[in-house]
Formats: sequence, structure tokens, C-alpha cells
Amino acid sequence: MTSFDITAVVNGHKEGLLANSTLEGLARCIAAAKLKGIAVEPLAILDKPDPLTIEVFHSFSRKFPELKIEIVQHGDLGYARNSGVEMAHGKWVAFCDADDIWGEEWLVSAYAAAEADRREIVWHPEVNVYFGVSPHVFLHIDMEDERFNPAHLVYTNAWTSLCFASADFLRRVPYTGTHLSDNIGYEDWSFNVDAIRNGGIHKIVRGTAHAVRTRHVSLVKATTAAGCIPRPSNFFRGMLEARMSVSSTSS
Repeated sequence: MTSFDITAVVNGHKEGLLANSTLEGLARCIAAAKLKGIAVEPLAILDKPDPLTIEVFHSFSRKFPELKIEIVQHGDLGYARNSGVEMAHGKWVAFCDADDIWGEEWLVSAYAAAEADRREIVWHPEVNVYFGVSPHVFLHIDMEDERFNPAHLVYTNAWTSLCFASADFLRRVPYTGTHLSDNIGYEDWSFNVDAIRNGGIHKIVRGTAHAVRTRHVSLVKATTAAGCIPRPSNFFRGMLEARMSVSSTSS
């Protein structure tokens, strides 16, 4: 089994020609990492892909043969991410969706940050530039920033899904599935909470950015339209119990 520093997981579905920009961005990131002596394993996980998406990925692999392509049949982004982690040979795993674009220095900068701080950390870019249907800018917050309040996770997701973390941590804290019929969704929001509940923290890599595509039809919009909430977690109960314990002690 070949060992890599990073496994770069691209999750695809029915992105079609949009995936070309993602794959070109991936190639630039890998080239930048190679210059720093960082070995990257590119791995595409295509979950129930349409024929055009399959062709786009195979076409790219003809000029970029390092890309490994695996087709799965989950029909669920969270489980598809887990498949990527299970197949990864890298010490670290970085996720990118097949219609988004990493900043060129993302892998280099995230790897440097992760290697310098050996705590259980899920790393995120500092800035997300959303383009497409709803252009805007979203800044991530570092959990060790004094402005961060974990109670905010009750009603909003603080970090996007394009994260960087150790493969060991991701195997110990896997993603959960989306069940729209049961009003359960937001696999990334649920993972972000589960990561904290399992001793992890979320931090940003200064000076990094991702470009995130917004579309008329997306999993997030379908999840919102279905009135979903993240999967229930004991994290918030524990937070309330801790506050009640402090209140009773001080009184």
C-alpha cells in the first residue's frame, strides 16, 4: 500500500462539465504541494454519477493519470465522504466537492498548519468566496477566537464541508446520512458538531480561500426546503447540563 501525506477527495455526482474547473484546481494544488515535497493522492468518489460526469473525470484522468476514480452507489454525500476516507492512503484527508475550487495554496498551507499543531483539529479556509447564483463572501471563525460561542451551532452552521483533517479522526468520527423524509439533513453541520463532541476543534488556516459554487438546485436547498434539521446530538444537552452545574455551584 502506497503511503501519502494527503489524500485529496473530490466528491462528484452530476456536476458534468462544471467538474473541469474543480479538477484543474486540484491539479494546481497538487503541483504546488509537490514543489514542497508533499505527496498527494488524488481520489474521486463519484456517487451515482451521470454519464457526462463520468466522462469528464475519465477524460481528465487521461492527462492526469494519478487520479483514482471510484464509483459508489450511496446516493448520500455524507456516506460518499466516508467512502473516500475508507479508501484514503494519506495521513490527512482534504475534501472538495466537484463544483467548487480550492485556492492554489490550500493543501500546502493546511498541511503546514496540521503538522505544526498535533491536536485533533478540523481545518477550514479563512475565506469562502461564493459565486454563481448567490454571490457573497463567508468568513470562517476559529473556535479559539474569543468571539466564538458554541451555542450558535444550535441554529447555524459555522463551517463549510471542504475541510482538512486527519484520516484517523475522520474514521473515528464519520459523517452521518441525510434522510429528507425524516427531516434530517446537513451532513456537514452534523459532522462539525460531532467533531467537537468527540474532542476535536475547528480552526482556520490563515490566508486561505475556497471558491464555492451556488446553484439553483443543490442538496443544501433541497434540505432546507424539506424543513430539515441536523441530526440530534448530545452535545447541546451536555452544554446545558454544564451550565446548570456551574449555576447551581455558584448559587
